[in-house]
Amino acid sequence: MTDELFLTVHVPADEWAYCNRRLAYLEALLLRIVRERTAFQEWYDAVELEGLRLPGLPPSRQAIARKAHKEGWPRIRRGPRLAWHVTALPRRAFDALLARLIDLPELDARTDGLFTLPPAPGLPPLPEDVAPPWILPLMRLMRTEAQGDLALAWRTLPQHLPEGVTLPDVTEAAKVLATLKLF
Repeated sequence: MTDELFLTVHVPADEWAYCNRRLAYLEALLLRIVRERTAFQEWYDAVELEGLRLPGLPPSRQAIARKAHKEGWPRIRRGPRLAWHVTALPRRAFDALLARLIDLPELDARTDGLFTLPPAPGLPPLPEDVAPPWILPLMRLMRTEAQGDLALAWRTLPQHLPEGVTLPDVTEAAKVLATLKLF
């Protein structure tokens, strides 16, 4: 007898996306609360959203309310006003709000030098428009066999490399992937 139970669950894509966005928000919220020991909200009314000036949202509270009504955002009543759940915000607005909660730079902010890594030792510098020969097979594996699982794709990559292509160690590969902004 095994202690394993395998389940398959079918979830509509919209519901799955909603759950993932809510989880990302709650993780960021928890991190912020732990850092500052203050409470943050999950529901925002049009006045609050207007004041946040998030990218991807209309500039006025009336336009925000119209957009929310038209798109059917989940809502609650807070006193005389309606408030909408943070996960209903358009993706760009949601991402900007998350970035503010975890103190990341604004989406359009210049980040030159913020995420630069030193060149990977043992690898020749690459021209900016050229990737090492192991990148394409890795990306193909991520989309097919590994179904987005980087660890699985990395483990099976050696069997899919063209002849003569050597695989760097994990640290060097991570630096290359970060430099190319692939992960």
